[in-house]
Amino acid sequence: MKRLLFIFLIFSLVSPALAAIPDECLPYLESNEPQEISESLKLDSLYPNPQDGEEEWIKIKNTGPDTLDLSNYTIEDETQKPWTMSGQIQSSETSQIEGFPFQLNNGSETVTLKTIEGTFLDSISYSSSIAGQIITHESPTETEETPQTTLTTPELYPTFSEALPNPEGSDSTDEWIELFNPYDSILILDGLKLDDAEGGSTAHPLNGTLEPESFLLLWVEDSKLTLNNTTDSIRLLGAQNEVLWEIPYENPKEGESLANFGDYIDWTTSPTPGDENIVTIAEEESTESENSNGNLSENIEISEVFPNPEGPDQDGEWIELTNGSDVPVNLGNWIIDDGEGGSAPYIIPDDTVIGPGETLVIERSESSIALNNSNESVVLSDYTGEIMDQISYESTEEGMSYSLIEIEEMNSEQAGLSELGARIFSTWEWVLPTPGENNPTWKQFKGTVVDFDGLYVTLYDGISNWTLQTAEENTDELFFQPGNKVLARVSIQNDIYRIQYSELLESFVSKTSHKIPYNWILIGCFASTYFGYEMYKKYKKNSVLPSNPLPS
Repeated sequence: MKRLLFIFLIFSLVSPALAAIPDECLPYLESNEPQEISESLKLDSLYPNPQDGEEEWIKIKNTGPDTLDLSNYTIEDETQKPWTMSGQIQSSETSQIEGFPFQLNNGSETVTLKTIEGTFLDSISYSSSIAGQIITHESPTETEETPQTTLTTPELYPTFSEALPNPEGSDSTDEWIELFNPYDSILILDGLKLDDAEGGSTAHPLNGTLEPESFLLLWVEDSKLTLNNTTDSIRLLGAQNEVLWEIPYENPKEGESLANFGDYIDWTTSPTPGDENIVTIAEEESTESENSNGNLSENIEISEVFPNPEGPDQDGEWIELTNGSDVPVNLGNWIIDDGEGGSAPYIIPDDTVIGPGETLVIERSESSIALNNSNESVVLSDYTGEIMDQISYESTEEGMSYSLIEIEEMNSEQAGLSELGARIFSTWEWVLPTPGENNPTWKQFKGTVVDFDGLYVTLYDGISNWTLQTAEENTDELFFQPGNKVLARVSIQNDIYRIQYSELLESFVSKTSHKIPYNWILIGCFASTYFGYEMYKKYKKNSVLPSNPLPS
């Protein structure tokens, strides 16, 4: 009784206090925990062209009533590589995002906001930007009316001087085009446009003036003119888009520039950006070599490539070959090449021998093969020109090598020890580089999760339990929920089985949720029948009243 009186007293004191709270303050008493994925997150503005000492940024705004977890959202530019944000954003709050992995173009660009599941939420596009300009949804575009000045094509205009369409290194930053004023008067550039072949990049407008006998050097990052490494042309256009001159070219070699020498235009191995051109004509490639032919073998393969080292790529790239036979192989006149339109093929010297089971690492400094960080291939051919091996990849991971990994499929502990029932196959994976060493061998397990403590997971394969170490940052308890059937590929170091790749084969939740519990249904039917029968007997018994004789 005392406890009931105490509870009543507390309630009577708290209720008037709650009633006295203004309605506008009630939202602050609600939970500030982040809500589920919402479509209330929007892009607010962009800062793509910062001034000196500033950084690019993207602003987002939460237009909804709830706190949002930003790890549920991604932003991306036109490269379409989503970047997941982190942190939280309160209701009606605007947050400035910096340090994203992509760079916003100063020219045409689109920034897109999506959910982690890929649902589109918002985007901002612009066709150009100036230093210090903030781009919003309402920013003027090319289609809006702005004061225009009628431009005419000048009578005199600059000539083509030099271009580097296929530089050593990154084409996206190191390409350039050079113009020259051969006259003794200043040239007016307003109204002129520099362009590549029709249907290619957007023409780059020129402006200002060019002094007599001076060069105008335009880098690709400024002009946005991307020159092809196959067939393309460089054009100067007038005010009405008429072609004033056009310089076509085909299949430029890496590091060679196309230069104007007055009476003719030719390739030179000595690019001179911003300076007078130098005639150093490259020697014609020959299909023949001074080396002697080596051996023919079907057991030489590409085993590892390292296209994206930490730091400058030219300082650490390499390609690794492995001899899978039991005899030495001379690789004289064998050829290594990258993708079409890339580096010149590398002819292996005739004193290059790989011993049985050994590897050979060919550095970029030796082969001059520059591997792209995306959409690249590597081809190995013997001295007859027959392709013996080739690989390709779409993207890279910095500091990781693309490696041929042997996978040993384990059916049980006994099978692994006796080498019975084990199937071996190969796959390409991004791993820590091992130049000159045998690539690691992984073991593959398929089993049911028995236990998971956040770091170690125990799998049962039908015969044995296996304890595997997950990544330390792995907290996906649903993935390793007991009862789930998973596939795991592991590396072995110091008797520790560490998961390198995992795949959910069957979910215990989905399996049990679709299973009809017939046993419980039968028990329920029996129980309800029995209960109904007992109630019926009780009802019949109560409905029959005893007969009492009437008093006489």
